[in-house]
Amino acid sequence: MSGVENVAGFDLGNIVSQNSLIFSSLEFLFRFLPVFLVVFYLTPVKYRKIVLFIGSILMYACGEPRFVFLLLACTALNFLIGKNMKVDIDSPFIHSKWRDKKRRKWLLLALITDVGVLAFFKIGNVADSNILLPLGISFYTFKMISYQMDVFRGKVEADNSFWSFGSYVCMFPQLTSGPIMRYDDASEGLEHLGCTPEQFEEGLRLLVIGLGAKVLLADRLGILWNDIQTIGFESISTPLAWLGAFTYSLQLYFDFEGYSLMAVGIGMMIGMPYIKNFDQPYMATSVSDFWRRWHMTLGSWFRDYVYIPMGGNRKGVPRLLLNLCVVWLLTGLWHGSGVNFLIWGITVGLFVIVEKLFYGKWLSRHKLVSHIYVWIVIPLTWVIFAVTSLPDLGIYFGRLFPFFGIGETLNPQDIFKYFSMYWWLLLAGIFFCIPGVSAWFNKHRKSWYANALLLVLFWMAVYQLTNAANNPFMYFRF
Repeated sequence: MSGVENVAGFDLGNIVSQNSLIFSSLEFLFRFLPVFLVVFYLTPVKYRKIVLFIGSILMYACGEPRFVFLLLACTALNFLIGKNMKVDIDSPFIHSKWRDKKRRKWLLLALITDVGVLAFFKIGNVADSNILLPLGISFYTFKMISYQMDVFRGKVEADNSFWSFGSYVCMFPQLTSGPIMRYDDASEGLEHLGCTPEQFEEGLRLLVIGLGAKVLLADRLGILWNDIQTIGFESISTPLAWLGAFTYSLQLYFDFEGYSLMAVGIGMMIGMPYIKNFDQPYMATSVSDFWRRWHMTLGSWFRDYVYIPMGGNRKGVPRLLLNLCVVWLLTGLWHGSGVNFLIWGITVGLFVIVEKLFYGKWLSRHKLVSHIYVWIVIPLTWVIFAVTSLPDLGIYFGRLFPFFGIGETLNPQDIFKYFSMYWWLLLAGIFFCIPGVSAWFNKHRKSWYANALLLVLFWMAVYQLTNAANNPFMYFRF
């Protein structure tokens, strides 16, 4: 995907030219971030929310100036709506206030506005490929929706400070690609912005690990996927097609987890809590288990604000199946407006449903088979995610499963060439997917040799950045 110039109307050239928005860029690492942190910590604590908000808006404006006013307008409107829904969470009459028609109208206005803006750009992008999707619109829209729902339910108290609410919505580490932090998780950090030296050090560790995952693994693995697209799907052999699917799966994982670790690390460096967005997903034992471990903040968002309100699994099997279908249909549409994203969401949803109804319990009893199952099925679903053209998608699956007669491979020996070039990266990717590796590092992360490894990792990543063009994070487009 990273080699495609335009995906679902999203001009990647626009991102590449705005390096201040990309965490894995020299401009961000050696200009924006150090300057921001110095200004932030020289500012008295009570004014740091203002610094965070203005810094986030300036950073967003550097990369997406045409949509900065959209972000500001949505933030201001949601702040005002939240204040009008305000309720004392300690009040014994909270349940009666839930049913207050006025508050329901304010919630409805928030949902119509937020979902409407998101749908306008998603649907408009389908109708006119020249319409660009504002960076991070799916992420900051979901943050605003969760805030309004939690205020309405009485789970959190509406924020009285625009600077505080604006910092929550527009916080630059999470603005463009998440994780999707809930307001109740963010509120304590926003109240006392700042951290201890130990927290700052831990955040810096995560930043370096994420940078290494992105620059040294994801970007390098992405070269193979780019090569396969350049060759043309109709010209690759079946083994190379499978190698491409596996490689893309690892690329996407290290790209997005790398971003998430950097985002969480930067957040911790300014006093925000740690948010876990991945939990060794490729060690899952089923598709359902995989999606409980992958992009966990998005999964929990759909669970709490769509699946459970629709009844979850409490209203019988037919309703359960309907709820799962709706959740996965929306998940596909959230990721993109292309037909392939819709097919991808439906496909994953069908696997989840079939596992629940038939062989999910059997998989849980056969660990080896279940791991093999995941390592076959998940890369196939990622191919649907990656290939936006339906004819090309058909050709690629024809190469994966050469029973449909799509013509002879021009170079059936191509697998040997590319495997000899990328085997060490694939091996490294698989190695860092092993739970014991991260467990070892977490145990020794404060040791001098672990810090020395991180120092070497950082400068290796910087060296790589100085010798290659910046490659935007793959989730920038959603």
